[in-house]
Amino acid sequence: MTADVTRELAALQEAFRALARLRDEGAARSLAEVVVRRYERLRSPETAAQRRALFHLLATSFGPDAGALDAAIANWTNDRSPDAASTLWRAAEAPRLELLRAINLADDGIHTLLRMRGDLLDLRDPELAPVEQDLAYLLASWFNRGFLDLRSIDWTTPAITLEKLIEYEAVHEIRGWDDLRRRLQSDRRCYGFFHPSLPAEPLIFVEIALVDGLATNIADVIDAPTPNPTQADPPDTAIFYSITNSQPGLRGIPLGDFLLKQVIDELRRTVPSLTRFSTLSPVPGLRAWAESNVTTLGEIDQTDAPIRALAAQYLLTAKRDAEPLDPVARFHLRNGARLEQINLDGDRSAKGQRESYGVLVNYLYEPAALADNHEAYVNEGRVAHSTEIAALIND
Repeated sequence: MTADVTRELAALQEAFRALARLRDEGAARSLAEVVVRRYERLRSPETAAQRRALFHLLATSFGPDAGALDAAIANWTNDRSPDAASTLWRAAEAPRLELLRAINLADDGIHTLLRMRGDLLDLRDPELAPVEQDLAYLLASWFNRGFLDLRSIDWTTPAITLEKLIEYEAVHEIRGWDDLRRRLQSDRRCYGFFHPSLPAEPLIFVEIALVDGLATNIADVIDAPTPNPTQADPPDTAIFYSITNSQPGLRGIPLGDFLLKQVIDELRRTVPSLTRFSTLSPVPGLRAWAESNVTTLGEIDQTDAPIRALAAQYLLTAKRDAEPLDPVARFHLRNGARLEQINLDGDRSAKGQRESYGVLVNYLYEPAALADNHEAYVNEGRVAHSTEIAALIND
């Protein structure tokens, strides 16, 4: 640890202690600005140890007062009144929550808090879990669906926001401005959730192609020629081909399910020819699972039927606790979608081959069935799937 970094860490730790003591909002805001600037200086890959030390201070020195909590528990044991419950609640709340709220007073405080939680998630240190959980609690309340604004993003959207799409896109790389422009043309849609504190930055966004029939290959979607609007038939299917959460600090806070459902409502209102809403989704864990669990797999041509059956087996039977092992499947099935179709050679990219033998999947969002599918999945672990998928398992 260099002397400069050591001094920076010590100064930031002292700023944390001072900020926790302040009660005047004006003074707290000024000091919060200092905290934001100093934390940014500790965000290089070489300063991970210093960030860990800072979070350790928050975990150990800004937790609940044990004596006050014990007294409140004893009081609650003898007196189950609302006042006793309120006292217990106040005693259980860690002082670091007030410190984190104070950081949010700074102009870029919300960005700093998002980065702090993202850094904590990357560290994966159980001793720091209370700090991460407190941040998740605050961020979940501040980024509640009621505070979010759904916006359509098109070529007239300010460039600062369009640049964020190129920067954040995590599923299918946007290959420059020409590629982005194609993704925003008349047969395409893009929507994002925005927050008042981050007005130019989509928290999560979805890219959609309006097509005829169920798309099965991502290249055919992304690289499709621009249709002639005077000759093209009205589209009957909306294909959700990319959903990107642009803020690692919001991981685990449910935004995507609200986004998809609200976008479906918006598309039904604005494009009345649409009768079907489907994803074209990756299967990121398929190859790793197959190579670890299917000892007879051997060398399988990705165009062979065994790959399709293997994908069905993975999506329906491979579990993490009671849910599917595949994270994309968990997301869509929890939202009430149905596993509709498995597409061979759907993603010819090196990433697609490396992750899933090029397999892509359609999850169908039928508005009338979403609630029932969601309830069956959450309460019974039942995965809604088509007869075609069932046949692959039963063959």
